[in-house]
Amino acid sequence: MYNVSKFAGLLAIASLAAASWFSILLERADAEFREGTPEDVARAIELTPRNTTYRSLRALQVEYDGGDPRPLLEEIARINPDSSAPRIRLGLDAEVRGDLAGAERWLLDAAHVDRQYEPRWTLANFYFRQQRMDDFWKWMRAALEVSYDDRSPAFDLCQRAAADARTVMALAIPDQREVVAAYLIYLLGSKAQDAAPVAERLSQWRNPADLPALNAELDALLEHGNRGAARQIWNNLGYSDPTGAVFNPDFGAPRVGHGFDWWLIQNPGVTHVALDTPPAHRILFSGKQPESCELLRQYVGVRASKRYLLRWESRGIGSGIAWHAGTVSVPLRAEGDWTPGQLSFVAVQDSSPIALFYNRPIGETRAEGSVELRHVTIEEQ
Repeated sequence: MYNVSKFAGLLAIASLAAASWFSILLERADAEFREGTPEDVARAIELTPRNTTYRSLRALQVEYDGGDPRPLLEEIARINPDSSAPRIRLGLDAEVRGDLAGAERWLLDAAHVDRQYEPRWTLANFYFRQQRMDDFWKWMRAALEVSYDDRSPAFDLCQRAAADARTVMALAIPDQREVVAAYLIYLLGSKAQDAAPVAERLSQWRNPADLPALNAELDALLEHGNRGAARQIWNNLGYSDPTGAVFNPDFGAPRVGHGFDWWLIQNPGVTHVALDTPPAHRILFSGKQPESCELLRQYVGVRASKRYLLRWESRGIGSGIAWHAGTVSVPLRAEGDWTPGQLSFVAVQDSSPIALFYNRPIGETRAEGSVELRHVTIEEQ
């Protein structure tokens, strides 16, 4: 029993000594590495030959001095079989040297050992440079499947490969809400009129977080005359079909404020107020509003060349305020109580807008006070 205890004690002492020696060795290597000169880094590698961080820096130094870093990088890849970084560097180096087969082999190996974004993105760029477009789209889609944060560089490259968003959607964008949403936001910055297929897909998820981007696309499509795509997105979001009617005739909930709902046009000196009991809409004029400005707009579900009758009820001031529809307009009457009004017009195009405008009458001061609206409807004649 005594001998066993003695042996265990000696073993513990030996282990502590080995650990102490190894700790000193690591400290020496780290001190050499921090000096940063090629000689010091080389000595750090001699002390700890399996430290890939030291070898990576030495490879950079060799490359900077015009040498060949490949042996060091290959040794790093051998030591760390799960690391993509040395394989990516070897692949890019082979491409620069014109060894395209070797470049592809190393980059594919990087994507095999590391299924994250960087290896896939690097492969997509490699195939784009080689104009191997089938492989490019395959790896771009694979990269976007695991992408995060800023995806703009990937979308930029996709736009260089294909000018239209529909092709990019089909070939590169995975069926993931976050990626589709990011692509829509990207397109809104420069090509909103081309983003309809992206918005149509995104609207099917009906995620409240996507509404700002979808509303912006809805408005852009309507302003550019793409009523069909706007209607599809609108219906995907669960709103009532806008065909042949005014959406939200009493300005009640849901107050979308975009698409086929009422657009409340913001102007200095003009304030919009939603009334709930009963539902109606009030517009306040401070007397400092522009002499001419649009107040309300809605793209209604009318058909081109058909005649319609627009009806409403209003109360309050009316001087200078008029409905515009098609090519005609009619002023509101100034009344203290709810007063009906109507306007017959021919739709210029499908989903033509109706709009309420203010224009200061000649010889009058700018309007002060408020006007209220409700029961705005349309029927085909």
